[in-house]
Amino acid sequence: MPETLTAKQAELLSFIKQKIAADHVAPSFEEMREAMGVSSKSVVHRMISGLVERGHIRRTKQGARRMEVLS
Repeated sequence: MPETLTAKQAELLSFIKQKIAADHVAPSFEEMREAMGVSSKSVVHRMISGLVERGHIRRTKQGARRMEVLS
């Protein structure tokens, strides 16, 4: 069962879900950076890692922008 998220992680997960539903592909790190209003893509990388560790998403091997939402 997925673990609880911080407010920012929940916001990012919601953005990812919306983007996948609309475009059938995960957003780029640049798109996520802009949507989250952060200045660095490394912040997005850390948030994605947190979502993976908490069981909310899974990175797939099919490409750089591929991820599967599990929750």
